[in-house]
Amino acid sequence: MAFYINNKEFKSQEEFCQLGRGCATKNPNPIEIFRVDEEIALNKSRRRLFSKLSIEVRFHHITYGGRGLITKTQREEQITLLNEAFSNANLTFKYSEPNVQFIDNYNWYNMGHGSASEREAKTSLGSDAKKYLNFYTGGLASGLLGWATFPFDLAGDPIIDGVVVLDESLPGGSAEPYNLGMTAVHEVGHWLGLYHTFQGGCDGIGDHVKDTPAHSSANYGKPAIDEPHNACVAGEFAPVQNIMNYVDDDWMKELTEAQDARIKEQIMMYRTGLLNK
Repeated sequence: MAFYINNKEFKSQEEFCQLGRGCATKNPNPIEIFRVDEEIALNKSRRRLFSKLSIEVRFHHITYGGRGLITKTQREEQITLLNEAFSNANLTFKYSEPNVQFIDNYNWYNMGHGSASEREAKTSLGSDAKKYLNFYTGGLASGLLGWATFPFDLAGDPIIDGVVVLDESLPGGSAEPYNLGMTAVHEVGHWLGLYHTFQGGCDGIGDHVKDTPAHSSANYGKPAIDEPHNACVAGEFAPVQNIMNYVDDDWMKELTEAQDARIKEQIMMYRTGLLNK
């Protein structure tokens, strides 16, 4: 059955997921992955611990005429979702309504991942990436839902740091079945250092999280939770309700204990500015 999302038609929802159009976040290469692990291990004794951390979100809504006009209710609901998703990592998210930006710009509205328009928009609009989560919304290039930057890239390119999501994917949007706000939660997971649960498939180095069973590729839709699906090891079950998989918004329900621990490690290694505000 044909699947239509963000002005682009795919043969099926499975094809949409297989092509990675739901999340354009880069796939870190093995060198980057191992470098991160080594840096965290070497600096373990010097990391600053935290019991709770509040992260301020700076919303930048890129519009095109009447398109992309995100409401206060949508922002509040999105913040609620973030707080629910990352509560076990002792993170809370907040925002200030007076700091919300609306910018009408056709080229920025339709920006793609890694494009000149993305860099122009972020250069003009972004707040201090060491202190805030820059959250951009727009129409994006056709077929995309969003993307994010990883913590280990912050020091080298702070201008580009943040998350970008399709405006229609926020709570109450029209990008069904990705219109409940979980695209942003997924992308913030990347921003906090999490990889996809299917990272590398069965032959790669995985997502470096011990309690997310490896699986061969992304899951999509609402797969049954009591079936193995595409798990790489016999007897294991693919994490089909994990926020870092590709399932429908209403099927994304969990992060694991080890994912929460990884988030804390990434913050204490690469996003210490959040601690020092």
